[in-house]
Amino acid sequence: MTDDGKIRSVRVSNYESKHLEETKGYGKMMPCANQVEYPPHFIRDELKKYCDKEGIFFKAFSSLARYEPALVQDPVALDMAKKHNTTVTTILLSWALSQDVGIIPKSATPERIVENFKVTEPKLSDEEIESLHKLDRVQHYIRYYGWRVL
Repeated sequence: MTDDGKIRSVRVSNYESKHLEETKGYGKMMPCANQVEYPPHFIRDELKKYCDKEGIFFKAFSSLARYEPALVQDPVALDMAKKHNTTVTTILLSWALSQDVGIIPKSATPERIVENFKVTEPKLSDEEIESLHKLDRVQHYIRYYGWRVL
């Protein structure tokens, strides 16, 4: 189908490095994007490095961990939001963007859509990015059961 021009790219979700490696043997093209859970409590450094090395766009979902209180009420994030005169959600989304991670912010209301466009406004310092990085707990908030085929 790629030779016919019917498939130009492949995107995947929840693939780990080993799954992406497996795809090398299946076809002519590697996925162009991998969408994974990526809030500061579940940082995927090794997977991000692998994707960067292989030219696979790293796209985050659930960057806000479904508004998990332990994350959105974390003192580090709250202090940073206050310093930048913005919201914690804007800080957390800016953190992901600052690492060249694509984000998919939820937008249920017009107000939230407007707020989502402000994620490029706070210019986080390297120290701020690192302090959010240190919040990692290796904590999933979204459960998925990938690779359970039929």
